[in-house]
Amino acid sequence: MLKSIRSDIETEIFLASEEGHEPEYPLEAYDGILFTGSMSTIQDMTDGTRRQLAFARNAFESGTPMFGICWGLQLATVAAGGQVGPIATSDGKGEWPFAHDIALTEAGRIHPMHRNRPANFDSFAFHSDAVLQLPSNATVTAQNGRCVQAMEIRGPKSIFWGVQYHPEADGGQAAGFTRGFEQTLIEAGYFPDALAIKASAEFLQRLGPQYRPSSSEETTFSSLALDTFNFHPVEIINWLEHLVIPERGLRRNSVDVSLEAPKETDFVASSRKGFSV
Repeated sequence: MLKSIRSDIETEIFLASEEGHEPEYPLEAYDGILFTGSMSTIQDMTDGTRRQLAFARNAFESGTPMFGICWGLQLATVAAGGQVGPIATSDGKGEWPFAHDIALTEAGRIHPMHRNRPANFDSFAFHSDAVLQLPSNATVTAQNGRCVQAMEIRGPKSIFWGVQYHPEADGGQAAGFTRGFEQTLIEAGYFPDALAIKASAEFLQRLGPQYRPSSSEETTFSSLALDTFNFHPVEIINWLEHLVIPERGLRRNSVDVSLEAPKETDFVASSRKGFSV
């Protein structure tokens, strides 16, 4: 995905949850750190989760710009002193496969992370946990009636931007997630039965920039504001253009050259372990 945004980006993907698995270079040497989605949940405080939290805290001390998607937002929230737990809604459900009625806050409307987003929009989302208490140094930039959807956290040295929704996802991926978690989603009440899963997955598979729903699909998915959808990873593009790249030159001048990765292209360290339900 990052390569599709900028062909000169070099990435190192590693599992922060795995014991003994470390990035190739000190975190100060990277241009950006991206936390992806995960099957992890903060309530299951496993050794792997503790290692991820330790990594996130170290990242906040590195001075390297950070970005988090879904679990990445939750992980950074807890690492910075906030709280995450099951989404606090009347129906007890999270969001799948869409987050509806996301609204940029006053801060979000002028925040570079959301450049080219409308003030209100829908997006792909797959989660049952959410931010319950903000870190003291956080600014919410987007939310809806269910949870915090995006925010900035200013750490001791690093700035973190993160989203609860999935700007990087596409219809095919959303369809695959929905089919893959069929039984879990039915048991959790997101869908009534396998037929509903099948219909949703087929719709998601076709969903894209040129897609126009049929009349029956317009009825079935009437709550989806398709005209607000942006099928590009807007927030990640903005993170690269407005935080990572501008900071790169400044940081390269101040970071000890012995710490630098011996390449000229943009490095992004990525912590990855699937997607959260």
